[in-house]
Order: sequence, then C-alpha cells, then structure tokens
Amino acid sequence: LHVHAPRGFFLVGHPPAHRARPHHSPIPSSARAMAALGREAPKRLVRLVVFGGTGFVGSAIAEEAVRRGLSVTCLTRGGRPPARIAAQAWSDKVEWQPGNALEPDTYRERLVGADAVITAVGRLPLPSLTYDEVVRDNGETNVAPARAAQAAGVPRLVVVGASIPPFVPGMSFGVSRAKGVFSAGYAVGKAQAEAYARDEFTDPSSGAGAVVLKPGGVSGTRYVGRAALPLPLWMAMSPISTLLRNIPVDAIADLAPVPVENVARAAVSAAIDPDFAGSFTVIQNLDLVRNYGKK
Repeated sequence: LHVHAPRGFFLVGHPPAHRARPHHSPIPSSARAMAALGREAPKRLVRLVVFGGTGFVGSAIAEEAVRRGLSVTCLTRGGRPPARIAAQAWSDKVEWQPGNALEPDTYRERLVGADAVITAVGRLPLPSLTYDEVVRDNGETNVAPARAAQAAGVPRLVVVGASIPPFVPGMSFGVSRAKGVFSAGYAVGKAQAEAYARDEFTDPSSGAGAVVLKPGGVSGTRYVGRAALPLPLWMAMSPISTLLRNIPVDAIADLAPVPVENVARAAVSAAIDPDFAGSFTVIQNLDLVRNYGKK
C-alpha cells in the first residue's frame, strides 16, 4: 500500500554459486536398496512449519500448502485448531503441535528438518493494547521463530508483513503530548520482523533465503471474537480491489486490497521456489494483487 514503493520484486544479495557434485558422490543406502529392486526411492515431502496457522491469513496459507500436497505443521498455543478450522477437511492433513511463538523452547525441536518456516503472526493496534505490546506482537512474535529457525538450519523464511500507508494514524504514526508525532508500534514491529529477515537470516553463502510479503488491506472472510463470527471483508473490499487494480497508474493500483488466497499462494510459493534461495526478496502489494491470482 506504500504509494512510493517501486513495482516488482526486490532482491538483495546474490544466490550462492553452484558447485559441481563430485563424480563419486555416495548414494544413500535407502536409495541403493530401492534401485536394487528396480524402483526409485520415494521423494520426501517438502515440510513447512507455520506460525499463526489459526489466524485469518495463516489458516489460508496452511490450507494452500495442504492443497499442494506439502507436509504442514502448524504451531499454536493450544496445539489444536479451533472448531471452525477443525471442521474443514484440509485441517486433518495438518500436524497441529503446541508452541508459543515468543517461547522458542516450546517448539525448537519441531523446526529441525523443516524446509521452510512461515510466520503469519500479528496483531492490530487495538486501543486496549499498550505501545510495547503492539511492537512485541508484530515484531518479536515473528523474530523469535525466525531466530530459532536459523539456529535449526532451516533454509527458508517467509514473513507475512504489511504495506502501511503513511497517512494512517495508529498503524503508521501516533501523536501524543509527550512524544509529539512518533512511529506507531504496529509499523515498528513489522519493520523489526522485516529487518531480521533481511539482515540476519539471509545468507547467500549458505543458501538461506528470506521472503517478506507486504500486503495492504487483505480481503476475505475473517472470524472475530470467541464466537468466531464471520466478517465478510470481501463484500466491501472486492469491488474496490477490482476498480483500483485495473487503473493503469501503479501508484494507485498498489492501493487495491488483495484477496487472502493471493497472499497464501505467494507465501507457499516463496517457501518452496528455489529461485528465492540465498537472497532477500520483498513481494509488494501490487505484485500480490496482479501476479498471484487464481490461474
């Protein structure tokens, strides 16, 4: 949604040089055994670990990953999905495990052997929250899993961030008598998560790559409250999105709300596409709207 954001992907760093494999590379014993029987060894499923898998965006990501036949582990505080998600067929194919994003000791072992970690954790700056709570719930809740993933040797990180218009109070900036005009906790937290992905996780020499998605408004059906009441955001956002994305001026089209399904497709693609290895990439709102729709 940042009207000054340039169009397209932004790659920082360079993928590591490809090294030729030695001619005498050993064949794993399991593969040799299968070869002796005249069959190929079964391919290991790509394994994704998703934080925030019970949320609006995170559940869409988990569903998309299951649809593509990937192995999916969702870490939640309770270790199980809420009733509205449990009632959906795709949730039976997800491994639900307990884990608090802010407490790596509760999930560190679950990250070992994962091919990618996706963090879709965040919190809107509600009036009931303090500045520090908003920063923590949008920053450290993404940074802590990223740091643990890096320590576990996970080669890919995908962070669902946000494109924040500079004119939105509470999300971009705040005003108070004591501080005057200051950066809002929501923007600060999102910036912390992006900075860690860019400056700490990404490592061209090892092939570790990070992708940050920056959607603006996300349309779809969000469930709110303990009663999980459906809030059909798409009814209001879809007409606006259709109008804006077809305007030939990119700065205006970039303001279009993006369907949650587009964000999910982009997140899963970012997690498994080898083109993202060893580099840092930002996928802006305009790309999410135009390039990740249903084919």
